[in-house]
Amino acid sequence: MIILVFAVNIQAQFTFDHQKLETIRWSPIPEKVKGIDGVQLDLNGTWNFNPSPADSFWKNIGSTNWENIEVPGEWGMQGFEVDAGQYAGYYREFQLPESWKKARIKLKCEAVYSECTIWMNGKEVGGHLGGFTPFELDVTDAVKKGNNTIALAVRSESVADSLSSGSQYAVHPLGGISRPIYLMALPEVNVASLHVQTTFDETYENALLETQVLLSNESNSSKNAVLKFELTDLSGKQIAFEGDKQLAVLLEAGTKKIETSVDVRKPEKWDPEHPNLYVLHCSLLVDGVEQTKVSRRFGFRQVEVRDNQVFVNNHPIKLRGVCRHEVDPLRGRSLNGNQWFEDVKLFREGNVNYIRTSHYPPNQKLLDACDELGMFVEVEGPFCWAGKKPVNNSNYFEAIVQPILEMVELNKSHPSVLHWSIANESYDFDELFKEAADLVKAADPSRPRIFSQYGPDGDGGYLELANHHYPGPGGPDKYRNHKRPITFDEYVHLNAYNRFELMTDPGIRDFWGDILYHMWEKMYAAKGVLGGALWAGIDDTFFLPSGHAVGYGTWGPVDGWRRPKPEYWHMKKIYSPVKIKLESGLNDEPVKLTLENRYFFSNLDECRITWNNNQAKGQLRVEAKPGESVEAMLPFTYKELGKLKLTVYKDSKVAVDEYAFDFSMPEMEIIKANEDRFQWSRKGKQKIAESKKLKVEFGPEGFRISDSKGHDVLNDWPILMLVSANNKGDTQMTKETPDYTLYSPAASNRSIHSVDVEEGEKQLKIVLTEGYDEATGAMGITVQANGSIAVSYDYSMLKNENFRQWGVAFSLPETFNTLSWEKKGLWTVYPEDHIGRLKGEAKLFYNDERCGLAGPSKKPFWAYHQDQTRYGSNDFRSTKRNVFQAALAAKGASTIQLKSDGSQHVRSWLENGNIHWLVAGYDNPGSERFLRGFSSHAALYDIPLTRGQKLSGQIKLLITNE
Repeated sequence: MIILVFAVNIQAQFTFDHQKLETIRWSPIPEKVKGIDGVQLDLNGTWNFNPSPADSFWKNIGSTNWENIEVPGEWGMQGFEVDAGQYAGYYREFQLPESWKKARIKLKCEAVYSECTIWMNGKEVGGHLGGFTPFELDVTDAVKKGNNTIALAVRSESVADSLSSGSQYAVHPLGGISRPIYLMALPEVNVASLHVQTTFDETYENALLETQVLLSNESNSSKNAVLKFELTDLSGKQIAFEGDKQLAVLLEAGTKKIETSVDVRKPEKWDPEHPNLYVLHCSLLVDGVEQTKVSRRFGFRQVEVRDNQVFVNNHPIKLRGVCRHEVDPLRGRSLNGNQWFEDVKLFREGNVNYIRTSHYPPNQKLLDACDELGMFVEVEGPFCWAGKKPVNNSNYFEAIVQPILEMVELNKSHPSVLHWSIANESYDFDELFKEAADLVKAADPSRPRIFSQYGPDGDGGYLELANHHYPGPGGPDKYRNHKRPITFDEYVHLNAYNRFELMTDPGIRDFWGDILYHMWEKMYAAKGVLGGALWAGIDDTFFLPSGHAVGYGTWGPVDGWRRPKPEYWHMKKIYSPVKIKLESGLNDEPVKLTLENRYFFSNLDECRITWNNNQAKGQLRVEAKPGESVEAMLPFTYKELGKLKLTVYKDSKVAVDEYAFDFSMPEMEIIKANEDRFQWSRKGKQKIAESKKLKVEFGPEGFRISDSKGHDVLNDWPILMLVSANNKGDTQMTKETPDYTLYSPAASNRSIHSVDVEEGEKQLKIVLTEGYDEATGAMGITVQANGSIAVSYDYSMLKNENFRQWGVAFSLPETFNTLSWEKKGLWTVYPEDHIGRLKGEAKLFYNDERCGLAGPSKKPFWAYHQDQTRYGSNDFRSTKRNVFQAALAAKGASTIQLKSDGSQHVRSWLENGNIHWLVAGYDNPGSERFLRGFSSHAALYDIPLTRGQKLSGQIKLLITNE
């Protein structure tokens, strides 16, 4: 029996034969087996596939209508269609190695989605239900010398697919051999399971290493066996321990559990900041001859729940997390290469210390990477929105118990696994999941468990950890003193479903950083809040061979191609474990910093902090224990401050965090007197005012300003823009999802009641008295002969509404395709390609392909800010908030520049052949339903307008000739 289960007394709705627990097996791959050359035979690669095979196809391998398919992989992502509920056929041939003729041969399938039956040489060897967990079959009696065939009948739709909502969630069938498949050779007496558990003494210096071995005697006679143990570090250096280095065992036919423990003095501990790993080697000797040797990589670490906190190695922790799906835009949920390692590395560089594997166990390579690089993991069972309806006594074990225990058996020795999640947002805990949760605890008593839900008591308070999805900004205070630790393992949902707003303004992704900052700081300060996982980590979008984009949407700080999006930098800054504040001081005093250490296991002296002030540079070494704040002095005074940059490094060439403070003297702006003069004339009913800098035409035919070379700059009257909130957008992208358009309406039904004009030599002043359905009032346009323009507006609201943006929009020719700006930001440092950077230039279009709802359909070679639709690039279209100045320029023509005090925002886009430029007096983070309504994060930034309220502002522009 593989799962080490203790007796449990449970009253459950469903029952099953507990002898079935003994069928769950996942043997470790041996380092070597006596007399065998190569213990593993890879079956991945090209297989034969038939989406509608003949009955009993496994008896007549090689018939017609078979095509090539890649394994691992999903058939749908390779262009195959299988009728719902029907079985597809797989087969291939393989050569059995000559040295395997006396071995026990196991077929190991890491995942087949989601139900299958398997034949070897026409003989059925077993089957499996469950699409995300591994299984192992003994095929010794079915294989033969030389050439062999293996065939699988696989269907995507099953009880397992229903309980995991797998295909529903991904919006395409996940059917296929989706993870590696291979054969393994073992001796007749073999190690069926090897796991370790570590605990520390009271000082948390010395450790107890407990080993659980399951030996399997698959011969017909009893055997005298000896187990020999060796402990090494990753380099192979032997580590001393106190206790039995070998155990003698008499093995009858069948299986036998062996438990032993040894003491290890002062091992290097494993935590996400110091991922120290060891290897336990276990040799199995029979009658004095070594038959096989297996090993288990692990780390010394101990997880404890104390009151409402979680401690790891006696340190209280906070989880700075993301939720992660297995996702590849062109492969679906079947990844390849080194993607798991790259994902962990990417999130670790984003200061994430915790990944939740929503909503199923991941490929084991993800946990290998988390062990190696340092990352806490919540491994979740393959259940999403599951209820008891499709479950009965006949399938309860295979549908519920088996997959969750397969998950535990595969992964329980990984030090990165912090806790088990029994299910996601599912129902009927007592009837459906309570027994399975108890079996998880019996199999692995070293970790806490959670039932991931919308509220804290979906499990009735039964498990060690509580959970609340999307608790809103009041959540941290609500759970500060909660009775058990609580995670928000889905929180601060990224903009995803407000697809009109996303098409209109990528800047709402930048604004999201303000929301996360506000929420995380409160979570960090709340003792009972263990932490949380952002929803989500990676865009869940797939590009089908048909060309359709499907999936839930663009909800990740990185897209499916693993490009950082605007949210990634905000996540990195907010999750930063090193906070630096520049204190104020007198000119002759040394510059003083306050540094806060938000690491949980590291002293700040493990970091390398570099500084650069003008031409001077150096390093700063600071000692501070986890959770401490300290002051430090820089070797220069406040009067010597110029452009100061601080960069923090730890264990990587990628910076943990960066800070910048600019005390350099700004360039003085010389304001020239308005010495230009207007010359007045008429052209029909249009009045014309012309100076050396510009030409203004206005009248019944409209309003136009051109530069000294005759190029149009403004080609229509400015207009009041009141952009309503718009949270419309399907929950998921399907083959029928429309191409969402830009949503940026001006105030409706404009009616200009009067046009008053003051004509002068140096300036022209126009006052429009006008009304809209939403407001009534006046707009004043003052144009100076030297090119400066002032637009003032003063309206009275005729209705109540909480707009997303309001201000005045200007219309320019399409040639004004370059936007530049300087602005305030949430941070003092941004990446050079971030749409929220403090200073930059953006092009309307780049030499890249246009994108649809899910971004580029092929792997892009450009950064996210250059993604573009017919309305312009992400960089050009995104709202630049709190600008000091912004400008639109046309090559060979003039530039129109906005001067502001940091309180205005600009957004530009192409529509109907014109560039539209909104200068907004108000902007909010949008209408995503999980940020507004479901929770109230976005409402913190609302300034609703009411009937009779004044809406006013002033805009200062300047036209400069090139």
